This record gives sequence, structure tokens and C-alpha cells, in this order.
Amino acid sequence: MKLPDVIFRQEILQYLTLDNIVKLDNACMNHMYRSQLMDKIDGVILIGDKDRSVKASLFKWLGMRRIYLIKMNLLFEGDDDDDDDSHNLFVMENDYKDQFRYTQHIVMSGLIRDIISIFIVSHCPCLLSIDIFDCIRPDPIVTDYTLQSIAQHCTGLKSLSLNYCQLITDASIISMSTHCTGLQSLNLGWCRQITDASIISISTHCIGLQSLNLDRCRKITEASIISISTHCTGLQSLHLYSCKITDTSIISISSHCTRLQSLILDHCHRISDASILSISTYCNGLQSLYLGGCEEISDASIIPISENCTGLKELYVSYASITDASLIAIAKNCTGLQSLTTYDCNRLSCNVLRGYFDSLSKLRAVLLSIHPSLSI
Repeated sequence: MKLPDVIFRQEILQYLTLDNIVKLDNACMNHMYRSQLMDKIDGVILIGDKDRSVKASLFKWLGMRRIYLIKMNLLFEGDDDDDDDSHNLFVMENDYKDQFRYTQHIVMSGLIRDIISIFIVSHCPCLLSIDIFDCIRPDPIVTDYTLQSIAQHCTGLKSLSLNYCQLITDASIISMSTHCTGLQSLNLGWCRQITDASIISISTHCIGLQSLNLDRCRKITEASIISISTHCTGLQSLHLYSCKITDTSIISISSHCTRLQSLILDHCHRISDASILSISTYCNGLQSLYLGGCEEISDASIIPISENCTGLKELYVSYASITDASLIAIAKNCTGLQSLTTYDCNRLSCNVLRGYFDSLSKLRAVLLSIHPSLSI
């Protein structure tokens, strides 16, 4: 049976990785049938791999063979003043702008200038997620111009990650919120200029938000978190590392966002047992809880968490006032626990318990060695 080329390309070849295609091409380099192979892979749309970075030379190789990627990870290299084609590939070589026509998920890292990122997103009509990591050097280079272009061209965006984009301001995030109202995941970790104005706008326009990362956003206050809790009740993941919030925020989140699964409160020093008790009462599906540096946490909240959130898989606690009673309750109740960290919790009975357990069985073994009469 002769298999039609279109079926071969889009029903079979799409499941090959980028490495597979490159190896296939190299294997047939000197073969008499290589031209036929090139015809077969011409126009193929690969699923792609966000973990495999595509540099300038590989991107050009794909363009010459009309091979498209649904998932693309672009790594930009070069010196700050480097204007050669490897650095400005996406601006200088319009022959390959068609390479983005099927891209749905894109990661950009390295020396990402606005002119490059704007060029890319303006040619991504199908884009659903974009991840920009601006941490290649001390001075960030991605600005609001990139975000404004995303808002203009990618209105169907579902996920936006802007790790370490410290030049981004409220102006572009507010624009994003009004244009990309279907946003479900937003990562603004280390975007230090962001204020409540951005998050309140996100909460009122993107009510389907499920994941929010505000790590190190020091200008965020209770107003943002309360607005998120009242408008985005489907929230499942919230990262607030080192944010200046109090129990008021977390109590509001827990009482409104009952489907919460992951909560990171490391170095939120004003959080107390009241927050964690509220989480244990309303968010019984919690799977991951980080409380590093939360010194006001004690057995009074960790024991109820273990009893009510029995599906807990990750728990990180440090400098807290917990005792062996908390760990015993966890060992009894959280049968799916995969990792537990209890660094510098000085009320635990010995140094062995002030460490890290990568499995429930190890935790139980240590507890039994110290408390042999336990029934766990």
C-alpha cells in the first residue's frame, strides 16, 4: 500500500525528535536516495522539544529544509555589540520568518534583545505559551516593548513566563491582561518593578488564571493577593517567595481558591500558623507546601496539614518551631510523601531529623530509630 506523503509527514514524522531528523539526514548524506528523503521531510511539522535548544546554525538548517517546530527553544548567543547574522538571525534573514508559522510553545534565553523577540512573536500566529528567561548577565535587556508586541500579536496566549525580566513594568502587564484574557499561567518571578496595579488588572481580566508566580516581587501587597483570591478562584499554584504579605492574604486565598495544590511561602516572615490552619481547612487537595524561613510555624498547623491534606507530596519547613510530633503525624497520614525538608528546626529531637528525606520510608526509619515504640 502506498502511503500518501501528507500522511507520512503529519501522522508519522511529527513524532520524531529533532535529533532523529538530523541523524536521518546525516545517515543519508551520500546515499543515492537522499533527494527523495528531502522531498519526504519537506514541510514536516515536528512536535519539537522545549528542552533541546536551537542555536542559529540549527535554525537555519531547519529553514533550508522547511521543517517546522510546534515547540521551540531558542538560545541566543554572542557579545553585546555583536551584529553578525548569528545574533540577529531573526531580524536579518527574513527568508526564515516562515519557521514560526506553526509554533505554539516557545522558550527564549540568552542575549534576547527586544528587536529579536518582537520579530519572533509577530510571526507566531498560533502561540499559546512563551517563556523568556532574561538572566544571562547582571543587566537585563528585555523591556516592555517585547510584552507590548506579545499583547498585540498573541491574544490566544495561555501561558507567559518572564523570569528575571527586571525591566518589565506595570504598563506592559496591564496591556497583556486586557489583550490576553485567556491567560492561565503567569510567572513574574524577580520582575521587581511590578506592583499591585499589574496583578489587580490580571485578576480582573484573566479570571481563568490557574498558576501565578510572584517570587521576589517586593512591591506586591495584600491588595494583589486578595484580588487574585476573589476573582481567580480556580487558582491551583501560587508562588510568593519573599513577598511582603501576612496571614490576611493566605486566609483569603485558602477560603476562595479551594483547589490550590501548590503553595510557596518561603521567607514570608509574617506568615503564622493561622495561614496554614486555614489552608488545611479549605485546601484539602494540597500537594506541595514550602515554608522555608517561616519561624512562626509550629505543630499547631503542621499536624492539621498532615491530617487534612493527606495527598501531600512535598513539604519544606525550616527555622520553624515544630517538634517530633509533626513528623510523626506526617509519617502516619501523608502516605504519598516524596520529599520532606526540616532544616534548622531546632526543637526536633536530634540532628538527623533536621535534614532532608527523599522518601516516606526513610522518614519512618529515622523516626523508629529514635522512637522505637511508634506505630507507623
